[in-house]
Amino acid sequence: MRGFHCVVVTKKIRATLQMDKELFRKLASKIGITAVKVLSQAEEYMRLSQVKCVGLGSVTATSKAIICLELAATSMKCPLDKEYAIKLSGLSPKVYSSNLKAMECMLGLQSNLGLRDLAVQYGCLEAVKLASQILQRYVTSLPAAQQQDLDLSKPLFTTAALYATCKCMKIRTDRKLASSSGAKKGIFDRLCTQFQKFGQEICNEASSMEKPVKTVQKRQKTIAEMLETGEDDEKLSTSPKRERVEKTEEEETQNYEEWKRKILENALKAKAVDS
Repeated sequence: MRGFHCVVVTKKIRATLQMDKELFRKLASKIGITAVKVLSQAEEYMRLSQVKCVGLGSVTATSKAIICLELAATSMKCPLDKEYAIKLSGLSPKVYSSNLKAMECMLGLQSNLGLRDLAVQYGCLEAVKLASQILQRYVTSLPAAQQQDLDLSKPLFTTAALYATCKCMKIRTDRKLASSSGAKKGIFDRLCTQFQKFGQEICNEASSMEKPVKTVQKRQKTIAEMLETGEDDEKLSTSPKRERVEKTEEEETQNYEEWKRKILENALKAKAVDS
């Protein structure tokens, strides 16, 4: 029964490839590709895509054929009408570009993109700093022997670090970011889980370091407020109201002294009369 199933699957693949050849010839001629080597390479990419590019939901047979033709033409430095190719694919320029990059990664044809380039491509530049810190922590968590052979520029690591960071920071990203790693889902998910733990640790450490700073700032503000209050008191001490009060007290003192002087004069006069 298993052997029969394999035969059926093989026949389906052959029928698909036969259809792809006819499709390739028609599409290739429309976008200006006539070289036999390019067509052969594109057919090979199409065959590999049946196995490696199964996670691309929005790609039709026509758009996948166009993308394979472009990948083959690019690898062999053969010119093609890019604008017309996108039009033939039936996809928007943005979706076409995203699927092109995803298939390029899945087929292992891409040059290794750095974190920043990858973030620009998927619109999550704010995640670059934390993703870089996650990769650094991942390296330090490994034994010395493994660190020597580790290549963090591989799509698996850069994509997983960026994807995990977006999860930690709750940044919405294109779903194709995960598939662009070119790795099996199980391997990618396990690495992302590990990276997310590192990301949470780094975020927690950063928040705990910020708390004392906030306390110091609060204390400084309190002192500033106290100084300001002191200045206000000083202003109050020289206010017009206080000046009026001081003036009144001075007048009362002068009146008292005048009254006292008159009483003494009258007493002296009375004493002189009696004598």
